[in-house]
Amino acid sequence: MNDRLPVSVLLLARDETRRLERLLPALSFASEVVVVWDPRGDPAARALAERLGARVHEREFDGFGAQRTFALAHCSEPCVLWVDADEFPDQELVAALRAWIASPAATGGSAGFSLTRRTWFLGRRIRHCGWGDEHLVRGGRREKLTFDDAPVHERLIVNGTVAPLAGTLEHHSYEEFADCVDKMKRYAHAGAERAWRDGRRAGALDVLVRPPLRFLRQYVLQLGFLDGAHGLVLCGFAAAQVFLKYAELWDRARLGRGARP
Repeated sequence: MNDRLPVSVLLLARDETRRLERLLPALSFASEVVVVWDPRGDPAARALAERLGARVHEREFDGFGAQRTFALAHCSEPCVLWVDADEFPDQELVAALRAWIASPAATGGSAGFSLTRRTWFLGRRIRHCGWGDEHLVRGGRREKLTFDDAPVHERLIVNGTVAPLAGTLEHHSYEEFADCVDKMKRYAHAGAERAWRDGRRAGALDVLVRPPLRFLRQYVLQLGFLDGAHGLVLCGFAAAQVFLKYAELWDRARLGRGARP
């Protein structure tokens, strides 16, 4: 008996071969997994996704919002769940999703749903630093969903009400030190790209002041020190990302153009 849910799981991939190998079997509850693969990435990731039953579409990455909009257009099931390659739904979340689909009246006929995401950093669950348990809108009825066009930290927009689901999405994005460095650089560049496009500029004062302010906010005001050495390193990475973002903005203004030479 096929008890898979009428759900399209939407995710993006580039070089996540190791993570996809763990994630895709955990998504066997869904009728369809739609993977959008960046052709500049590792072909082994695409081959693995196809071998494990995902529907793979190729598109060169030009920002998270645009990439997810493309992925959403290729989902065919009436319900969509958005996950990343480093996020794993627990069984309670799957059961809650099943109930949400089966009994729309019980959730007030909601068009979308939110869930709780718990983040881990270098092997430790983070409870502070502004990284405590998050409540995120991550899916709903396909015809009610759109993404904004943000190049990073994109947002899923629901045309209708949103119901909270029980369960947890376990987020293991920063498992190795190299993962932290890579994401810091990519997110800093994407943030500078968006800020420049929005007409924002940066001077020496931004480069000097904003990084330590970010560190103090997360480590002191958001109690990052309670996460021990992991909190210290995490807040240091956050400050470094801010430094790189504003340094790139300053450099773009210095060169008088929007792209690096």
